[in-house]
Amino acid sequence: MIDRSLTAAGALLAAWLLPASASAQFMSLPQSDFTWLWGEAEAARGMRDFHARGAEGGFNCTLEGALRLGSRYSPADIRKLESELNISLYFIQAATSTMNQLEFERQLDWAVLDCVQPKAREPDAEEQQERLDKLRERALKRQAERRERRARQEERGAD
Repeated sequence: MIDRSLTAAGALLAAWLLPASASAQFMSLPQSDFTWLWGEAEAARGMRDFHARGAEGGFNCTLEGALRLGSRYSPADIRKLESELNISLYFIQAATSTMNQLEFERQLDWAVLDCVQPKAREPDAEEQQERLDKLRERALKRQAERRERRARQEERGAD
């Protein structure tokens, strides 16, 4: 009975100690553009302390925010935070995890994560017609080359 209790307690402790990014891997993203806010939404118009850009799941995202006055984060810490977020392959997960951690530590004044899906570029009608014309010319040229090759092979075969 003690072994089961210790195992259960160990599992709970491990789950609690795992980094937030491990659980964030299972996050499902919205289907369209979205904005997530942390802290005081009305304060989001003030001066920002950090700014990061990244992409994940087909979204291009921008994160910006400010730390509370008296925050223990130095300018070097903020640059490191921005750098780590900018190079993250899972930007949304990393940004979310970091902002939740900063908010839990009561270091975050406000943050805004704004993510948009790039719109598919509509093809220009003239460009599309040019591309089709080139493809048609190439196909006709290849067809003529095949006919010439067949004719030469038939001449050799008749000799």
